[in-house]
Amino acid sequence: MTQVQRVRAAAHIHSEWSDDAAWPLEKLVESFRRRRVDVLLMCEHSRGFSDARWSQYVEACARASTPEVLVVPGLEYNDADNVVHVPVWGDVPFLGQTPEIAEVLARAEAERGVAVFAHPWRRDAWRRFDPQWAKHLTAVEVWNRKYDGWAPNRRALAFREELGLPGFVSLDFHTARQFFPLAMELTLDGAASRETVESALRDGRFEALAFSRSALRLASGATGRALAAAELLRGIAAKALRGFR
Repeated sequence: MTQVQRVRAAAHIHSEWSDDAAWPLEKLVESFRRRRVDVLLMCEHSRGFSDARWSQYVEACARASTPEVLVVPGLEYNDADNVVHVPVWGDVPFLGQTPEIAEVLARAEAERGVAVFAHPWRRDAWRRFDPQWAKHLTAVEVWNRKYDGWAPNRRALAFREELGLPGFVSLDFHTARQFFPLAMELTLDGAASRETVESALRDGRFEALAFSRSALRLASGATGRALAAAELLRGIAAKALRGFR
């Protein structure tokens, strides 16, 4: 009988395999293990990759995995002028450094992969959203630690509701500044493996968590207002600090 288990995944993680990050896979594994994360949903930038490099990277993720932390390879594809970003996980062939987003989504679905619309409000990426993309997507990022800070993006929350898609929370990890209690809780059919993790994502067996609670419920009411206020103050303080440098 298959044993169902829940695991906690940190999503949208960049390593030294990306052109703008520096952490080795092994350091990421140890750092997230101490934070009780079971799965790393890696998300390297597609620029700089090739078929051969993608194969090498998949092997590197397998070597870096431990009994405590599974490293799942993934790529973040972007359009030609780097506005729209789509993380893809699954046994999907490398699709090019800057492919057409419509092609990425269609190919990912055809190969039984998983695709997420990342940080919709970064550089107004949402304005380029083609309604035809929605049928190929697994989820929409509603809280991206790097770009949204300490609170979910209220416009992204409304956007994902309008599309009728699940919400995703991501660290967009590049440096230690992005450590934050956001996670995707996945319900797996069996032990944690690349296949069971990708199956859970594909089938929608996941929940977005913040501070170990439902991120979508946290976004509303008094808690949501408090988080938004905290993020506003954090942003003001960060700007003031930069002004003194």
